[in-house]
Amino acid sequence: MANFKKIAQDTTVLCPLMSGKDKLETKDVIGAKSLTIIAFDFAPKFDDSGAQIVDEDTGVVDTYGVLVFKEKPNHYYNCGTVMTKVCRAWMDGYETAEAASADLAAEGGVKVKFTEGKTKRGNNLVSCEFI
Repeated sequence: MANFKKIAQDTTVLCPLMSGKDKLETKDVIGAKSLTIIAFDFAPKFDDSGAQIVDEDTGVVDTYGVLVFKEKPNHYYNCGTVMTKVCRAWMDGYETAEAASADLAAEGGVKVKFTEGKTKRGNNLVSCEFI
């Protein structure tokens, strides 16, 4: 028998890691002693009109990282620029984020501490300290 709730959840999320989980806000991760990243994926970016942001040179949809923490397995966190770069680096040598996440989890994950800061232009920035 089909699980209609799961089908609906899977269909309406931007990436599989989000399905059935609640979203964490930055205020929920800032100040935590540490969190252990056990899975990651990518979700497409959208502009203010709701259109996907696409790199004009490559035609590839721009994405941001999505994390799941061991300490909060029923939640996900949408990454900013810094952590998204880390997630992209973790993809080196992997075909899918799911495969890379499996190895990340098998390794015990990566502990991180998030702190709030500002860019040189005064914009908000979330820094990552890997422990």
